[in-house]
Amino acid sequence: MRRTVFQEYNPVFSALTDYLVSFEKNGYNKDSVGNITALVSRLDGTPLGDLMRGRGDAVRLALVLGALVNFSRRAAETVHRVFGAPAGSITPEAVCELFFGVTDIIPLVGWLSENSSLGLIFEGTEPRYNAVMKLKPFAARFIADGDIDDDAFVYDNKRGAEHIELSGNTRAEHEIKAAVCTKDTDTISVIAVTGEEGSGRRTAAERALEGLDCEYVELRCDLRYDRRKTDELAVKLRLLDAVPIAVQSRSTDTDSFAKFVDMLAESVGTVIAVCRDNISGIVSAETVTVHIGLPSIEEQYRIWENEIRFYKTDGAVDISELAGEFSFTVGGIKKALRFAQMFAGSDTLSAADIKNGCCRSADPDMGSKAVKINCVFGWDDIVLPEHSKKLMKTACDQVRYRHKVYDTWGFAGKIAYGKSVSMIFTGPPGTGKTMAAQIIAAELGLDIYRISLANVVSKYIGETEKNLDEIFEKAKKSKVVLFFDEADVLFSKRTEVKDSNDKYSNMESAFLLQKIEEYNGIVILATNLVQNFDEAFKRRMKLMIDFPFPDAARRAEMWKRAFPEKLPLDNIDFDYLVNSFELSGSNIKNIALHSAFLAAAESSPAVGMKHIIAALRNEYSKSGKAFTKAEAGEYFYYIDE
Repeated sequence: MRRTVFQEYNPVFSALTDYLVSFEKNGYNKDSVGNITALVSRLDGTPLGDLMRGRGDAVRLALVLGALVNFSRRAAETVHRVFGAPAGSITPEAVCELFFGVTDIIPLVGWLSENSSLGLIFEGTEPRYNAVMKLKPFAARFIADGDIDDDAFVYDNKRGAEHIELSGNTRAEHEIKAAVCTKDTDTISVIAVTGEEGSGRRTAAERALEGLDCEYVELRCDLRYDRRKTDELAVKLRLLDAVPIAVQSRSTDTDSFAKFVDMLAESVGTVIAVCRDNISGIVSAETVTVHIGLPSIEEQYRIWENEIRFYKTDGAVDISELAGEFSFTVGGIKKALRFAQMFAGSDTLSAADIKNGCCRSADPDMGSKAVKINCVFGWDDIVLPEHSKKLMKTACDQVRYRHKVYDTWGFAGKIAYGKSVSMIFTGPPGTGKTMAAQIIAAELGLDIYRISLANVVSKYIGETEKNLDEIFEKAKKSKVVLFFDEADVLFSKRTEVKDSNDKYSNMESAFLLQKIEEYNGIVILATNLVQNFDEAFKRRMKLMIDFPFPDAARRAEMWKRAFPEKLPLDNIDFDYLVNSFELSGSNIKNIALHSAFLAAAESSPAVGMKHIIAALRNEYSKSGKAFTKAEAGEYFYYIDE
């Protein structure tokens, strides 16, 4: 390669070398310069010709002289003797005297700034007659063998051999092709490819350019770019005749990324920007946005089916359930399986291991706006009317069989929005609403977050909606269960607008309903005051589950389940407790726990009625009621202890 290239350079290099010898003796010769200029025009198609493409004679001749003294000692020594330039360097004075026969640098002065044509290729360019100019290493290397490199170039970006066709990605490829092909050459443009991490944004860009037989280079964007570095990068890209694909890294904020893309677009024309967020409102360049959304449930099923082949499972993994419970990109599914293998107790993955990997890999950082609840309860822990329990299991089935109903049976084409499993838990305090939410999450292997309304609802206009939007955006990747306790704060009946407070309160309620309908996971709204809910909101929820105050039969069951099997009991009068006190499940749980601590503090071998009575008295006092001997009945004598 090197020998072939220099054979093509030889005519102009030989002519220029001879002219340097002649110039040293006889000075400027117009005919010799004309001959050299004609030979320079024949370098098209060589690396040096590519470097000179589109440039005027002054710049072209300066480049040829700079290349010659870089590769020829004889020429370098001659320029040093005549013009005093250090070895391998040239000066503006040398270029102007040699090729224009003038002692000033006016013919070249417009090209000597740091960001000018010469400044991007030579080191040391200044509008000064004796400025020492030397080819930058990348330019010398490119002239020598046509190769070019930069710290910003990424080479380890090969895709996997196997590619799954996804409708959203195929559409994105067509849109990118159209944007590249129809671009007005006089218009600076950015093609912003947005979507979640692992959605195939970069792959779609690469496949689109490959389909157009376009060369491309992926760029690192976590480096510090100023105007000079960006312009130099643009020169390299033009030399490679490559479309840049700028990929926003995790460490690069959107504003910095957009600034870099803007600068690069000014220099090279078309830039494909692979980014997290839409940058069309930030960059000044004309921007086309191509968004890649999440794969459909059917497509996620195929991705799970493809990726899980590379792992050993116990045979009980239901791919349909995984596709229904989680919303992942291709990269997200691969990451979830890696996490599953990392945290599994053995080489064989179970369904629980994979779900754990899903939750860990997509763990949303909710900050102070939501608190993750540790799910410790199961179906045996809750005491509810049978109909309420069936509805809870129905909610789980609507998640499990989402793939079958929406994709296999075609309901996805009938329902444009509102595919979330949304439900209202209604009932008095302490009747098991929070426990039920935990049970549903545990049954499906999902994480559950209780929304902290104190940190969400704001007195400032628009802040509540902003906080809610942030919660749903963070939750949608892993489809965690979102639990809004005391939801009537946000979902109270819409009122007639009498002042601005009414107007914005209604807007907050409508916004939350919109986000629930857009969410593809489970949303649970718990309330003690369902009568305060707007009827239109109730109609748009999938399920409404009642948590009634327990009757005697259910209280009896709650008392028996309240004490762990390991706890020794001493003649507890359950009939007395059931029939004498109308308590909620939460009250009973608190009494059981408090009595156990009392027994432990006394070093008693078992929990007895005196501990229960003392705990009852404490529970009464919490609600401002006096627990008298009349309430204690036949166990009144424990009151004085």
